[in-house]
Amino acid sequence: MTLDHALELHRNGQLAAAEQAYRDTLAATPDDAAALHLLGVLRLQRGDPESAETYIRQAIERAPEEAQFVLSLGGVQMHRGDEAGARASFEAALALDPNSTEAHAVLGHLAMQDGDETDAEKRFRVGRRADEDDPLLLLGLGNVYLTRGDAARAVKFLSRAAELKPEDALIQATLGHALFAQGTYGFAERALRNALALNAELGMARLFLARSLLRQDRVEEAREQFSALAGSGKQPFGAYLGLGDVANKLGHAARAIKFYRRALAIDPAQGGAALACASCLAQVGDVVGAENVLAETLAHMPAVAEMRAPLEDAAQRMAARRASQSATRGPHQAGGA
Repeated sequence: MTLDHALELHRNGQLAAAEQAYRDTLAATPDDAAALHLLGVLRLQRGDPESAETYIRQAIERAPEEAQFVLSLGGVQMHRGDEAGARASFEAALALDPNSTEAHAVLGHLAMQDGDETDAEKRFRVGRRADEDDPLLLLGLGNVYLTRGDAARAVKFLSRAAELKPEDALIQATLGHALFAQGTYGFAERALRNALALNAELGMARLFLARSLLRQDRVEEAREQFSALAGSGKQPFGAYLGLGDVANKLGHAARAIKFYRRALAIDPAQGGAALACASCLAQVGDVVGAENVLAETLAHMPAVAEMRAPLEDAAQRMAARRASQSATRGPHQAGGA
């Protein structure tokens, strides 16, 4: 059996037959670097990253100039959690092939993961010199602009990526996020439903789908999606915050408070959840409770003026409201309260 036929079995998903074919090839020609590489790729697909790395390293020893082999090693290292090793491999692959769009894309996404948008954008744009329509590079640029709050430019890149690779769930989900940020909730819903049809486990896609439905006043549909998210244990903060927003929208302040408190227990520094919770507490007459929620969140927030200002303003309003109530009740009633 030829290596080409083994590769055809591999591409068709006949992994057991393909693995045997690769092993047969290597039994006849043990130094076949391509067979070693492909066997390594297959072993990763079959859930064995340790042997995958062994075979791919053997392939690199026999053909150190092959950038694709080094890229595959980086992929295995990422899978195994060796991020430093993976970065080194992707840089080495780029040194071998400066036009490797895959290496530019992965290094750009790693830079985004580190919060370095400038380096990420540079890598994505350099990669596009080799292939301006590479979907991973377009996805990367979409993420850069989404992080910067420029939803319109994000949608431009992500729409093109989705057009080129419509079967990619992550691209569809990110496009949905960008469309949501742009305020086009119906289009966002369509992209997010596409993403979930491709991969029902994408918690972020379900979260933004629920938010899109809520923005379209389809409250019960939104509640179903938030509840499914909470039940799955994915995106718990967003799920509880969303369920609080649903209850709040329906006028059930006490129920909303319960969900907002659950969200704040997960992330006590979230100003939006604290403001919503404090507002509901004030609605049910618990102004002191509202003040306490705002104070607790401020204690957890970083010292960034623009982040803290809305909560500080709300806290001042609550203090003034409490003082006004105390003055209205009089000294005897206020002291006995």
